[in-house]
Amino acid sequence: MPDPDPVAEAVPRIIEANQAARAELMEAVDALSPERRQERWFGEWSIHDVIAHLYEWQNGYAHALERMARGERPEIPDYDPQGGDDAFNALASERNRHLPWEELMAHLRAARERHEAAVKNLVGRLPAERFEEGRTARNLSDTAGHDREHIEPILQWRREQRI
Repeated sequence: MPDPDPVAEAVPRIIEANQAARAELMEAVDALSPERRQERWFGEWSIHDVIAHLYEWQNGYAHALERMARGERPEIPDYDPQGGDDAFNALASERNRHLPWEELMAHLRAARERHEAAVKNLVGRLPAERFEEGRTARNLSDTAGHDREHIEPILQWRREQRI
């Protein structure tokens, strides 16, 4: 009997964690009025901006994972390592600020689906050592942490605003 593939074993758990975190995020932003979704409260960001930020990063992670599955160097489109995360975040927010909420949510769903497919596609294509904790492929696969990084501030804001 062949040894189990550690990537194949880890992928379902990662996807499940990602799905659970996304459900928590959706619950946190559910039923907010259009005005509240546009209200700036997280520094210069609104809920709309936070969702745009998550969409752009997850879509970028999916792109990077797709490249890794083909044996290419991972990269996130429009991410400039010299500019860093802040520059990419500003671009993501600005690029999506004009989108209607429903369209932004459709982009977020599509990014999640693309990302999930990219994570699943790593099975059998990526050596186990490249999927260990802390390695690039594992970090790009795990979006639960990024979603949860934003959930608590949203819930705190909602409590403070009594909404």
